[in-house]
Formats: sequence, structure tokens, C-alpha cells
Amino acid sequence: MLEARTGKPLSTRSVEAATLYQEGVDLILGSESGAAETLDRALTLDQHFALAAAARYCIAMDAGEPDAERFRDQAQTAAKDASDWERQHVEVLLDLIEAPGSSRDLAMAYVEQNPADLLIVSQLAGRMFFFDGPKKLETVLALFESVAPALGDDWALLARLGFAASEAGQRPRGRELLQRALTLRPQSLYSIHGMAHLLHDEGAAAESAELLQNWLKQYEAGAREGQMYGHVQWHLALSEWQLGQRDAAMARYQRYCAPSTTSCGPILTLADCGGFLLRDFLKTGQPRPLDADVLKHIETVWGMLGHPFIALHVAALYASAGDINGLQYCEEALAALPQSANRDLSLALVRALDRFSSGDFQGAADTLASLSPEARIGIGGSHVERMLVELLESACQAHLQSS
Repeated sequence: MLEARTGKPLSTRSVEAATLYQEGVDLILGSESGAAETLDRALTLDQHFALAAAARYCIAMDAGEPDAERFRDQAQTAAKDASDWERQHVEVLLDLIEAPGSSRDLAMAYVEQNPADLLIVSQLAGRMFFFDGPKKLETVLALFESVAPALGDDWALLARLGFAASEAGQRPRGRELLQRALTLRPQSLYSIHGMAHLLHDEGAAAESAELLQNWLKQYEAGAREGQMYGHVQWHLALSEWQLGQRDAAMARYQRYCAPSTTSCGPILTLADCGGFLLRDFLKTGQPRPLDADVLKHIETVWGMLGHPFIALHVAALYASAGDINGLQYCEEALAALPQSANRDLSLALVRALDRFSSGDFQGAADTLASLSPEARIGIGGSHVERMLVELLESACQAHLQSS
């Protein structure tokens, strides 16, 4: 049986296992419910199916499953008897999962030869969003544009290309691509998430809330275990919060987006948690103690504090709680790291939040003013993260003007 996107043979004797694998990949690309269960069924039918085991490892690592390594071992063992392209696929996918900071060249070389392997392309793009610094808006868009001729009107490619175009400032193009993706596969969490990002960047909170509420009414039942379900709920909570419905927004955040309730992986959970609570603190001026699940989640991501994306959101959490000691602990940990562009940017973000929380609004404003547009893009993630810096700057100016 041929792999649907690449047209290459799959090394499995079970037609049903091959079909389940392809369904599982679509569920992964749509961030939808049932991917793990679908791939588990494929592996029950053929435990030597290397690509299915590798895809299952991808899910297990993103979800933080304690026995994730068994799928990696299964994939590596099965790949020994697979075709050359399948061995390369497994090698590249595992490298992107386990060493995302150093896997770019290997993955790019593979994609040049296999542009229709969208699972690899998608994982590579995620790595670029996080690690490609000031150039990431260009590199991610260029990646998806380079594979578009091989994938044509593929809903999962359209959704990613639309999101990348929107992030790069091409919002009309991004909206058209995302709408096409949703027309082809309306239940895709990834696609509706991309549209929510676009509407957020356009300041269209009311349109976003209506879109997400209608989408959830129709597709929520099949989305609740999806890896972006909590994040889509977060976008709705944020839209409600922007519309002045704070109590409803906070209740939605606690029910679907907090570390103890979300369906998202650790990095997206941190971003949703830190971004939401800091926004609320900056608007209300009311610090709130961090819940136990949030404190535990900080411990989970602490080892990555040297990356600006992590530093911004960990510091955002401490700032939202008025925890000066926590912010200073972050500063001390970062100051002890070897000097690098990422370390320095992380330290600047933490210091700005520390100074703001300590009432040194001019010091916070000066620190933020030193961050170039390129450095802000280098924080990683999407425009939602860069807006946190802008909101903090606005709060500094509001305090300075009122004093």
C-alpha cells in the first residue's frame, strides 16, 4: 500500500494497519482526538510497522507519556527491516523530537528529497518557530511554500501555509488559505487554531468568539482529547476576556487551559497559562497566587529557562502572582548560564517583569525599549507572544503617565 502524501510504499503486510497509520497521521496533523488509539491499533496489527511506531512516539513525547521510549525503541528496531526512505523518515522524525535544537540540517536535506512528507515538514516547522530566532517568520513560510507544489490542495498543508502567511503579515492570504483548509476538513483543531490566531492579530475578538463558539458546538465532541483542544479553548477564553467577560473567561481557562486540565503539551500549556494570567494581571493590577499545578508546571519546564520563550512565560507567571522572589530566582538562574543571545534576551525579559513588579516602571520600560523588533521575533512562538511584550510596555507607560 502507498503512503497517501508521498506515494511511496509502506513496509507492512497489513492493509488495515497501513490505513490506520494514514488516519493516525491525519489526526496528528489536525491535532484531533484519537491519534494515539488509532496508531495503537495499527501497531497491534503489525508491531514491526516502523512509521506507525515513530508517529506514536511523536504523540507520546508531546503528551509526556511516561513509557514513551518504548515506541522509539520499537520504531528503531522495525526500521532495520524497512525501506530506505522509511529508515530515513524514522531517523529524521526521532531527531526532530529528541534534539530539536540541532536537527535542522538533517531535516532540511530530507525534505528536499521528500517534500510531500508532511509529518516531517510539520515537525520541522515547529522546530523553526521555536529555534530560528529573528528569521523564523521567513524560514517557516519559505519551508511551506517550498513543499506546496508537491502537496497541492492538501488541507493540512493549506492550514500550515495559511498560519505561516498570517504570522508573516500576509493576513488576507492567510485567511483565504485557512478557510480553504477548514472547508476541506472542518473538524481540524489545527486549522481552527490558525484562524483564531489570525483573528487575534486583527483585533477581532467578537468575530473570534463567535467563530470558536460555533465550531465547538459542532465539533467539540470529537476534539476533546486533541492536542490543541485546550489551546483552542484558550483562544475562546482570551476572546471573552477581551470582550469584558472576565468571569466567564477565567472559568473557561480553569476548566480547559490550566496545567491540570489542558490537553496540550508542556510548552503550549506554559504559553497559555503564562499568557493568560499575565494579561489579567496587567489589566486588573490584582496579583493572584499561583495554583499548585502551575508551580509544578514551572518545575517541568525549568530546564529550558535559557530559551526566551520559556523565560518570558515563567516570569509572566511569577509576575502575575506578585512573586518578586520567584522573579529574582529566575534572574539568578539565567545569570549563571553561559552568555549567549538567547540567554541575554531571556534575562532582559525577566528583568523587565521583575522591575515592573517591583514598581520600577521606568526601568522596565527602558529594558523593553532595548529589545529590537528582530529580538522580539526571536522570542519564538507566534505573534501572541510578542504582544505580551507590547502589553507590558503599555502598562509601564500607563503607570508612568499616572505618577
